[in-house]
Amino acid sequence: MHRARVFFHLWPLVARAVLALAALGGAEPAPAASVPQLFAVLVPEADTQRAVQQAMRVVLVRLTGTREAAIDPALSPLVDNAAHFVRLERTTTGGATQVIFDDLSLRAAVSAAGHSIWDLDRPALQVWLPASDSTTLETLRAQLTSAAQERGLPLLLSTDAAATDSAAVLAAARRAGASAALLVQPAPDSPGAWQWTLVAPDADGRWVGSAAVGIDGATDALVQSAQTRQAAPVAAFDCRITGVADLNSLSAVLDAVGSTPGITAVQVRAIDADALSLQLAAHGSQAMLAHALSSEHLRPLDPGRGGELAYRYQAGL
Repeated sequence: MHRARVFFHLWPLVARAVLALAALGGAEPAPAASVPQLFAVLVPEADTQRAVQQAMRVVLVRLTGTREAAIDPALSPLVDNAAHFVRLERTTTGGATQVIFDDLSLRAAVSAAGHSIWDLDRPALQVWLPASDSTTLETLRAQLTSAAQERGLPLLLSTDAAATDSAAVLAAARRAGASAALLVQPAPDSPGAWQWTLVAPDADGRWVGSAAVGIDGATDALVQSAQTRQAAPVAAFDCRITGVADLNSLSAVLDAVGSTPGITAVQVRAIDADALSLQLAAHGSQAMLAHALSSEHLRPLDPGRGGELAYRYQAGL
């Protein structure tokens, strides 16, 4: 999970106290998502050359985040010479072929071909499954897991009832260790199909279709959001957060701010009563950052002096 660097401009004792508190569990840690093995592919093909090339197409999609990478002419030399990047290749007892590519050389080759690589430290996607019978749910789980593996998307699945509004959905996803949420319900106008709704800080979307349609739509939107954010220059922003009354809330606020997409560094500038003053380094505009920071725990306030970002921290919601 993405987490920005945190610097303490003042009070090194406070810094050590927060770090110690987090180590002891005072700040609830985000559960780790099950991240797919990006560079390992199992293909149902016994012929070595065809298997290696097929596996390369899969990995190129995972690395770049775009489905078009599998047929992109700029990347076709990597497919043609896929064997050059193989670290391990073996045939299974079932006649399939497992291929593992060398990550460093392949990433360098993709970059040299003029393609950006989707950050390997990717946000997990929390999927809330619909209320249904066990057979349907197991089938849907398997389809979602397979589709996410194809796209290189970390996935968390839950059968708990989802919240009814976007802010609460996103907050629940963050508590589970995810940065975005995907809701699924039977499509009202398409019997037998699913309706998928993406909830993310700076992306959204709705699709109707199979599990693969939902995962592809969500992944495409998240990749586009990440690319737009990373293309924006890094700028400095002042931020003031009130309601930070103790070390627990201080640790929780720093964790929430530091894990916000686009933020690359967090500097604590001052602590005055229950007010925390920060300087943030982040990609994008102030409006993008303000939207990304807002949550059920960080409630936006009117801009402070000089137009600084302002929030009120509310715990235990």
